[in-house]
Amino acid sequence: MRLKVKAVVFDLDGTLYKSESYVRQLIDGIRDSLAEILSISSQEAEKLIQELRLRFGSITLGLKSLGIERSTFYDKLVGKLAPEKLIKPSSSMLEMLLEFKKMGLKIGCHTNASRKLAEKVFKALQIDPRIFDVLVTCDDADPKPTPSGYLKILKALKLKPGEVMYVGDRWRVELEPARRLGMKTVLISDQVEGSPDYVIKDILELRRIIHDP
Repeated sequence: MRLKVKAVVFDLDGTLYKSESYVRQLIDGIRDSLAEILSISSQEAEKLIQELRLRFGSITLGLKSLGIERSTFYDKLVGKLAPEKLIKPSSSMLEMLLEFKKMGLKIGCHTNASRKLAEKVFKALQIDPRIFDVLVTCDDADPKPTPSGYLKILKALKLKPGEVMYVGDRWRVELEPARRLGMKTVLISDQVEGSPDYVIKDILELRRIIHDP
């Protein structure tokens, strides 16, 4: 293998699965959770969500500016979501993860969701989260795009940035911070955005990059 990476780290939502119906439920859940916590209307919550994304890059990171604890927000949000009804497991994706591990690669997952929500999504995917050598959620580190979680991953894996490949579906929030640290980056998207090292449309195309970069 000519690609000199020793680990592949995945974003969760929009990367390890694609489900428009769950994304809609997630967005609605975020809106309703904010509305309830702040005692505002749904319309006001939607406007606030747009403002947080523009200002901070991610809603999770912007919660502190509203005086909302991440644990409070996610405890409310988790109860509104049913990923097991809307996300289909992929045996091919799981096989790929296991294949990478057999090759000697370490694998990780880095999400802005809470650990409890991430575990619900993994259950829907029929993936045991223990398959990952490292799992970092917003319970463990400050959310993306801050470097906190990326640095925690590097420390846990005992690797240098250049030895890690980061795979995600958002350039500015996920991949650009990884690239600034020196990680290799793979964007999963139908459109090229930013300057990732690789762009693929389907996560299974990652096999080609790993085997024949």
